[in-house]
Amino acid sequence: MAKLTLSVNTGSGDAPKTEQVSVGNKLSITKKVAVEQPADTVQGGGASLSQKIDNPNPASPSELADDVARWLIAQFGEDVFNELLKNPNLKLPYAEDDITAESWLERGIKTLFTQDNIAHIYKVTANIGQSNAADANIDAAVDERMAQKVEKYNAKFQELRSNMETLEGEKAELQSRLNKTLEADAFVKTIFRSADSETDAQKRIARTLEDAIGQGDDDELPTFVTRLAKGWAALQYILQTSAEIGDDKEKLEVVYPALTNLLTCISGCYVTDRRMVLELVAKHCNEFFSDYDFISPEQTLNADPDIHNATGLGNAQIREGVTFCVVRRDTKKTVKYADVKVNK
Repeated sequence: MAKLTLSVNTGSGDAPKTEQVSVGNKLSITKKVAVEQPADTVQGGGASLSQKIDNPNPASPSELADDVARWLIAQFGEDVFNELLKNPNLKLPYAEDDITAESWLERGIKTLFTQDNIAHIYKVTANIGQSNAADANIDAAVDERMAQKVEKYNAKFQELRSNMETLEGEKAELQSRLNKTLEADAFVKTIFRSADSETDAQKRIARTLEDAIGQGDDDELPTFVTRLAKGWAALQYILQTSAEIGDDKEKLEVVYPALTNLLTCISGCYVTDRRMVLELVAKHCNEFFSDYDFISPEQTLNADPDIHNATGLGNAQIREGVTFCVVRRDTKKTVKYADVKVNK
């Protein structure tokens, strides 16, 4: 009867363990089985050394592809890839008909790119995410700084506004005092009225100024009145002394510069009654001439080629007059055109 021997090596100790099964004489089968040692045990020299192996398990290329797909969807929107999904030229093999854009994109990435390329793409997307986060932090810091500055400037503006309101109140009070101390009636009567002879226009000038000062609505009025008084006094002197000149043409050459001087005196003073006063000044001068009529340069709001030196002015709006216009009374022909300053 044959002998069958089965030998099993357990891998522990110096000699393998042998399990024998005898099935008679002359035939022997021996099987040695090695038992694996633990990974953290190193044997040698009769002693064992345990080692701790730190080997984290990184994400697989498949997981990275999923992350890349989700990032692309988030950046560009699902509609973009839904269009690609419907393109018959981009059909993926073994893809379901109802596959989502994200799943389709995941499979496409895994199909088209190698594992190394997928890892590289993931790294790039991660860097972009970190850059976007850094930019967001910078924007937030800038917004915070700007908000602080705006708050600071608003506080400063409110302070200046409060100071301005205080100054405006003080200015109004001082202006009111000035108007009262001006003694309008006495001043106007002394400068603009005449004891002996006066024209109707002259009387109207005085009444217009008295009414305006009495209302006290125009802050520029005291300045306008005092400057007008200076020009008016010089004009009145010329008109009175030129009465001895018999020829109107010669008289005009004397009076015209006095009228120009009056306009220079009130230059920049734009009060409500300015146009009315200048129109009355022109009518006052007309009483001293028989051949000429004077027209205020501010009689019209816009440049008029019939009375103004309007070359190149078009229909520009008049800001103030520089000289008066003079026309012949009989023919209405313009003898001297008015120069004006216009708004640009």
